[in-house]
Amino acid sequence: MGEEVTREILWNIGTLSKAAMYGLFVVSMGFLLYGLWGRIRFWQSGTRQQDESPSLDPAGVVGRIVRHVLLEMRIKRLPSAWVSHMALFFGFIVLFIGTVLVAIEHYHIAHFFYGRFYLVASLLLDLFGLGFVVALVVAMGRRGFSRVKPSSKPIDAAIVWLLLLIGLTGFAVEGLRIAYDRPEFETASFVGWVAASAFQAVGLEGQAVRPWHVALWWVHMVAVFVFLAMVPYTKLLHFLVAPLNIAISPEQPTGRLKPVSLEAVEQSGRFGVEKAADFTQRQLLSFDACTHCRRCEEACPAFATDKPLSPMRVVHDIARASAGDGSLHGDVISAETLWSCTTCGACVYQCPVLIHQLEAIVDMRRFLVGEGQVLGSAQAALRSIAATGNPWGLPQDERADWAEGLDIPTIDEKPEPEVLLWVGCAGSYDRRNQQVTRSLAKILAAAEVPFAILGTRERCTGDPCRRLGDEFTFMELAEQNVQTLNQAKPKRIVTQCAHCFNTLRNEYPDFGGSFDVVHHTQFIQELIDSGRLKLRSAEQAAPVAIHDPCYVARHNRLPDPPRRVLASQHGAALPIVEPEHHGEQTFCCGAGGGRMWMEEDIDKRVNFARWEQLKRTGAQTVATGCPYCMTMLDDASKNDEASGLQVKDVAELIAERLPGAAD
Repeated sequence: MGEEVTREILWNIGTLSKAAMYGLFVVSMGFLLYGLWGRIRFWQSGTRQQDESPSLDPAGVVGRIVRHVLLEMRIKRLPSAWVSHMALFFGFIVLFIGTVLVAIEHYHIAHFFYGRFYLVASLLLDLFGLGFVVALVVAMGRRGFSRVKPSSKPIDAAIVWLLLLIGLTGFAVEGLRIAYDRPEFETASFVGWVAASAFQAVGLEGQAVRPWHVALWWVHMVAVFVFLAMVPYTKLLHFLVAPLNIAISPEQPTGRLKPVSLEAVEQSGRFGVEKAADFTQRQLLSFDACTHCRRCEEACPAFATDKPLSPMRVVHDIARASAGDGSLHGDVISAETLWSCTTCGACVYQCPVLIHQLEAIVDMRRFLVGEGQVLGSAQAALRSIAATGNPWGLPQDERADWAEGLDIPTIDEKPEPEVLLWVGCAGSYDRRNQQVTRSLAKILAAAEVPFAILGTRERCTGDPCRRLGDEFTFMELAEQNVQTLNQAKPKRIVTQCAHCFNTLRNEYPDFGGSFDVVHHTQFIQELIDSGRLKLRSAEQAAPVAIHDPCYVARHNRLPDPPRRVLASQHGAALPIVEPEHHGEQTFCCGAGGGRMWMEEDIDKRVNFARWEQLKRTGAQTVATGCPYCMTMLDDASKNDEASGLQVKDVAELIAERLPGAAD
């Protein structure tokens, strides 16, 4: 197949038009580079921390690029959006590569654009270009009809129209070029061939196509140059920044917050984030990676209950802030917005480009705490934790009163047991959650698991303090608890508190405490699977809806244990019905982030919204695995006693199946 199978690059374009094209290209690139330099300066205004060193694991970088850039695994959770976005992404990439190849041929850098290569390239460019155009049309449809709508700003809608104009005029220009003399080999450009046939049908062929070709070519080129110039100033910036952010953002448990460096606080005299420059350079870069897809906003329980928090708007407000001394607090981001967050992590889980909105919100909360801007019951809870080691301010010597009559040894009385039961504050002091603790203790005893508790030596893990922004109190508690645990040398720690589980497992290693920590649903599952725990079979059991705690199912990716425990024929053998939001995509109960100790308008309560979702399952019982969730859902049930829906912990449902347990 010879060199005659090719096309003339810039066919029908005169010298003046070419000169004007290069001039516009220089102008558009000037806008592009100037805007990028401004964003780079903004990123550089942030602080630099040791954990932001450029030494990244190459395998990790490649893995993230494959998963989140090439395969877009997080977008895949919405299959229709994933298919259209993949077509848009790969269409754009292939068309860009095609442009580069044409430029290489045109400037005689290499000579290859003929024969079989030309035909294959023409076919692929039309195929992916068609996918690009179709994906844009689908994107427009999603804006009008989809429940999860992308950003509705006029400029964002204009960008979609601009890209569609580029795609359609590109095919039109190709069709007019083919219509000029219609060589048979151009059937490889199948979209252009169809367009050429349409043009010929209306009399556009031969010399008649030349003026139309030039006119549409100019429309196409101007649209391309406008696109280039807009990149740094619109959401198009994510085309460049998102892959970079994904490459430099190691994936870690979303339940782990980075500790504050006391040395950095002493040097800067600053605690938390007041202005944009107080964020790290990596964080500032990540905010520019936002695609404006609104998935974080759609998943946010605070936003769903009409609170002023939108994770996407928080990111945008920070990204638009001056790199100077302007405060983010007040007019830019209100305190009410920051306190609305339940730290459920749904925003981080959904973000396709690995932005950590939760980390940014907690960083700004730390500043509010440092300025004494924590008010009401949340402030009282922080003071109680600091003074007495629990949010209720109850005496430390009452921490083990829940165990009265159960003959449960402390770690001092029974050193080196198989399991150390970490009870947590709610399991120790809250009357409803004390029942859960007693059920778990009975299960351990029935399975003949040698276990002990810390008793009065146990303190709050500090989770509420850290999520509210009181890092100093958290650090003090972490150091005390780690010292206690290191002295006890537990082989394994089991806890029924999702928040204690997350803190002990993911955050205490930063303070010298690396322990084997499991959630009680995990451990119960192990006991059942190993045959150590024998249960009575359930007959004609009523359906159970599982409410997954955010700090187990999402932050720690453990949605399966409660289902295996409750549905297994060796477990409770209960039929499970799933609410709309379940598993890793669970809907928060509203208690996380310290909000269990904050007052809330009755018509905006997250727990009430979740309760309605659970009621729609038709279940008679809601099973959960967290004392925070138990408290919030139990509160919702009291407000809706007519529903007859009960709330129980997984441990309680299993304890009911123990041999000898009352029916």
